[in-house]
Amino acid sequence: MTTPTPAPAPAAKHVLFVTWKAGNAPAFEAAKRLGHHVTLIRSLAMEAAQHIDFDASPYGEFVDTVHVLPDATEYEALRECVLAVHAERPVDGFVATVDALVVPVARIAEEIGVPFTSASGAAAAKLKNRCREILAAAGVDSTRHAVVAGVEEAAAFAAATGYPVVVKPARGSASEGAHIVPDEARLRELLAGVEPGTGVYEAGVLVEEYLTGRFVSAELGLSRGKFLRLAVSERSTWERHEALETGTTIPAAISAEDQAAVLDFAERVVGAVGLGLGIFHVEIMLGADGRPRLIELNPRIMGSCLPNLFKLAGGGDIFELLVRIHLDEEVDPGEISFTHHATVRWFGAADAAPKPARVPDLGWAAAEYGDSLHAFTLAFPEGEVLPPCRGNLGNFGEVQTVHTDHATSISIAEEIVRRTADLLGLEVTR
Repeated sequence: MTTPTPAPAPAAKHVLFVTWKAGNAPAFEAAKRLGHHVTLIRSLAMEAAQHIDFDASPYGEFVDTVHVLPDATEYEALRECVLAVHAERPVDGFVATVDALVVPVARIAEEIGVPFTSASGAAAAKLKNRCREILAAAGVDSTRHAVVAGVEEAAAFAAATGYPVVVKPARGSASEGAHIVPDEARLRELLAGVEPGTGVYEAGVLVEEYLTGRFVSAELGLSRGKFLRLAVSERSTWERHEALETGTTIPAAISAEDQAAVLDFAERVVGAVGLGLGIFHVEIMLGADGRPRLIELNPRIMGSCLPNLFKLAGGGDIFELLVRIHLDEEVDPGEISFTHHATVRWFGAADAAPKPARVPDLGWAAAEYGDSLHAFTLAFPEGEVLPPCRGNLGNFGEVQTVHTDHATSISIAEEIVRRTADLLGLEVTR
């Protein structure tokens, strides 16, 4: 009797990560667990802005090779580094989870012939007015919008559509520079200090119709032309500044009919823009009439701790799926059935306030809430004053909770935020 020859182990592939976020670092471990060689191109400027330290990250052990750039958004420097890496060991797949780098990486991937998200599709997604034009032409979404040269054009648009209106950068992220404007007086006050073509409004000032309903997002994969329906998440915003997101719960507590409508719409959006392959985060307003409308299309995986919430809720390891998709493998996660509801609440100072002398002891939360509390962090920025939080980068606190009951998952997170505000003696965004 002959002993059968074992099948050879799959050959290790080369996965190149271009910068990282702390919440996305587990993707390094996923790639390594799958048996691949992991290379990371760091960006010191981005790491400083996000207050993250690679050397202190437990995920550094899963990275085989590291290249350091002062600022990876400098295209020629990034391209030179990628081409050198590719010449030494051919790249099989790229992973980029930072908004500012998806388009540059897509351009370089197309140049060297490595599968990645479409460069033209990613560029259209990030330029919000262009994205809306494409969707209108395809008959997918007709939300009224205009790029304005100044306050008079903005006022004319608002007079035609009615207040409130949304004012935001034509290209941007993290809710920076986004505002819900209730009337003409506030519109003129806001735009008096805005110079189109500069700062966060470098790509222009976009004014949009204000959408009402339930704020959700579709987490959608696309692999070899096949859509992978991963989740519908629900989002919360701060009442005083609606453009500021304060948290997410996965999965959303919506009907099966509404979930299907949201995912159908997200597929049409991604298909119309032509993103290619990847995992995408599509922010949607689900109207009271059941009609989905696009808020924003992000040509990358959901950010911050949301992939971890996906896992906590029982959806599995989305990073392993991300790596496999970007290696252009055949993937089929099957129907995802969540067992829990996972919630995050972020918070920062509602108004400028003196910074507390120290971070208080947070042990009380774990003692009282037990396994329902997954993570609770508080880290004040440098300086003597806490600036008012008006964008995602202004948060100094984060609470993650998980529970089998949707309402309980949310109420625990919100209760911890409220008690923390009382402990600090200041009002926070919530």
